Amino acid sequence: MNLQELERLGRKYYGYVVDMEGSGVEILDMLFVRDRIQSILNQSGPEEEIPASLYERLHQLDQLLWEKRETLLMVLGERELRYARQQQQSPRSHWWWYLEELKMLPQPWKERSDRLAMAFAPPG
Repeated sequence: MNLQELERLGRKYYGYVVDMEGSGVEILDMLFVRDRIQSILNQSGPEEEIPASLYERLHQLDQLLWEKRETLLMVLGERELRYARQQQQSPRSHWWWYLEELKMLPQPWKERSDRLAMAFAPPG
């Protein structure tokens, strides 16, 4: 895993999320960037320490994306989002592709994994 690549993608994701008034092409690129971020997070092993501050920034950006979902849907359009999602064969775990269907923002991945680790940690 390349922490520098994750940081770079995080900055790119930030740029897209805070200025979502662009084009549908930019919205799609933002969703692809978020896919890449998730791919890096999924591939990182326990020996690769991702700073908690980076997880927190990504979570904050995800929350901001969730808050701006109406803008995203207005710029891109629900039909275009569904079509792109089908073309990408995006799994349901990639919730950013399903903004028109979701009622609430899913729990962040890191929070879930931390809770699981605590639940299965040996007593001591």
